[in-house]
Amino acid sequence: MGSYFSEWFPFLSVLNFTAAIQGLFLAYLLINRKSHTPEHLLLAGLVTAMSVAILGAVLGLSGYYNQFPHLIRVGDPLVLLFGPLLFGYIHILTQSKLPVHYWVHFVPFLVYIGNLIPFYALSGTEKIAFTNTYFQTETINLTALSIQITRRIHLLIYVLICLILLKKFDLTLKANFSNLEKVSLDKSRLILRLFVFLSIAGVFLVLLSFFIPLNFIVLNNLSSLFIGLVIYSLAWANWNHQPIPEIDILNPKMNVSDFKSGDSALKSRIRYTLSEEQFVSLSLKVDKLLNDDQLYLDQNLNLVQLSEKLGIQPYQTSELINRKYKESFFDLINRLRVDEIKKRLTDPVYSPYSILGIALDCGFTSKSSFNAAFKKFTGTTPSEFRVIK
Repeated sequence: MGSYFSEWFPFLSVLNFTAAIQGLFLAYLLINRKSHTPEHLLLAGLVTAMSVAILGAVLGLSGYYNQFPHLIRVGDPLVLLFGPLLFGYIHILTQSKLPVHYWVHFVPFLVYIGNLIPFYALSGTEKIAFTNTYFQTETINLTALSIQITRRIHLLIYVLICLILLKKFDLTLKANFSNLEKVSLDKSRLILRLFVFLSIAGVFLVLLSFFIPLNFIVLNNLSSLFIGLVIYSLAWANWNHQPIPEIDILNPKMNVSDFKSGDSALKSRIRYTLSEEQFVSLSLKVDKLLNDDQLYLDQNLNLVQLSEKLGIQPYQTSELINRKYKESFFDLINRLRVDEIKKRLTDPVYSPYSILGIALDCGFTSKSSFNAAFKKFTGTTPSEFRVIK
């Protein structure tokens, strides 16, 4: 192929082929799970599309396209499915449903398929000649170059949209839960970051071809290395994924993003559902539950449980907390836990106990979440605080 890296082609082909087979096996397991859900099906579709796209790249690099010419470019359009399928998967995880008019996101894929129909109609000999002319040459083809860059930007846009969805979901979680370990999507966030890396790396490789003689078959296989990494990461992150509890308890008149920790006042567009008399009465009641009864010591405390004790709806409790304390439910509960821990760390009675033991007894469920919260509300670490005091 006239490339500087031709001696690595057999190894690269085997590596990518192995990743593709692993991906197809993962998709099979996802589809055949006893408890498969819509998000599992979307994930299976995503992994299948990625795997077939990798196999298409391997077909070109290994030279087997000469034996199977009608498989040339079969996986090419599948790259335009990565973004929509990823978006649908994350949307279900965060919103418990697919977005409205979800089918629209597949239009670019269908349009691309339509443009490729004349190529698919060619004879095997013509397809091989086309591949040798446009894909095996190290001369830059502007049309192919623009397609490569457009596909990667297309994926990057979807990844950024998914990151925004996760950011909004984090705000919703903090408005409803006091501990996030069991409901967080940190692993999915890591996968999205890998997709960002995949998109940027793909653009970089295409631009690199201006300076180093790399044909597009080699570029596709180098990009497939990153796709294989994403496949393995998806398997690690989602195979043992616990379902996120459906959250449909916020007042539609209120948006959790309107409540930002540290704001001096709520934004004026929010319409209160609690009268001033109710607000005063409930403020006394929530003070008693939190400060006197120390309800925050319960590790599993959430907005619904607190609402039941107050005798009001969860969205009203959310309003009460944000009007009274000017912070989210998550920050309020964890601040109270940190305050209690500070008291115990300065109390000689608790000197025989470890810091982590005290933290777990005060409602935290892990060392990492405790350390993060303590640092946030005190500006120092638990160990430093205990030494100082």
